[in-house]
Amino acid sequence: MKKSIVLLLFFAVGYSKSYAQLTPKGDVPTLEEMTVIFEKMMESIKNVKTVKYRLVKNERYNGKIVQSEQIVKQQVPLTKIYMKILKGPNNGAEVLYVKGANNGSAYVNASSFLPTLSLDPLGSLVNEKQRHTMFQLGFAYPGDLINDAYNKYKSKAGEYSTYGGIIKWDNRDVYKITLDNKEYKIKDYTVLAGEDLVKIARKLKLDEYNLLELNPSISNYTSVKAGQVIKIPETFTKTVIMYVDTKNFLPVYQKMTDLKGVVGEYEYHDLIVNPAIPDEEFTKGFKGYSF
Repeated sequence: MKKSIVLLLFFAVGYSKSYAQLTPKGDVPTLEEMTVIFEKMMESIKNVKTVKYRLVKNERYNGKIVQSEQIVKQQVPLTKIYMKILKGPNNGAEVLYVKGANNGSAYVNASSFLPTLSLDPLGSLVNEKQRHTMFQLGFAYPGDLINDAYNKYKSKAGEYSTYGGIIKWDNRDVYKITLDNKEYKIKDYTVLAGEDLVKIARKLKLDEYNLLELNPSISNYTSVKAGQVIKIPETFTKTVIMYVDTKNFLPVYQKMTDLKGVVGEYEYHDLIVNPAIPDEEFTKGFKGYSF
């Protein structure tokens, strides 16, 4: 009891000299220890206002693993995004989106031989062979899904979570944590009036592309009707392996699996949190861009 009180006090006063005191000491962390880690992770995610990183992804798409790499600049509260694809589908393409600008479209430079296009940021051309849209880049979206899954089963933290100690990854000290939902299953869901797969996924904290995978007769995210029974997972994925940076408390590595295998693996390299990004870096005329 005394140990739990001390851990919670560290969190309450925002103790930041060293997070080693928050580290679970055994292979099976206590509820209090895991709560501190997850609460601190979500606090750190909420405090990200601007961020730069190189994202390496391996995602399952149409039953195959698609590899990609991209550099990303984001301003989170006002939704400004610049992305350049270094490897993968549409290699070399650049995408720029600023909320409230360009009539809601994203600028897309697909090739040096083609003119810059204005495209729907949610459209298939911008999001070719990707499980998620540009609006789900960064830490907020996966962090929310992971935290929701944890909160559903945190009373069983000792049974469903494994602590792998502090390890080195990408020249960082990280906490290795595995969450395994032993109650994961596929179940029926009846579509309500006004819902589509995206709205269902947002409401239930699920991955909307996974809903398409589980329902092959559904052609796209909007082709469902009220009263229709579809398949959904218990939580967005079965197992999550993640590395949480001991300094900034962000989940810099995430590997997610379900009953079919790997869903997605995400690595955040060259990470800079809350840098000052001049406004001109979110304009298509910025030096170094090819729009």
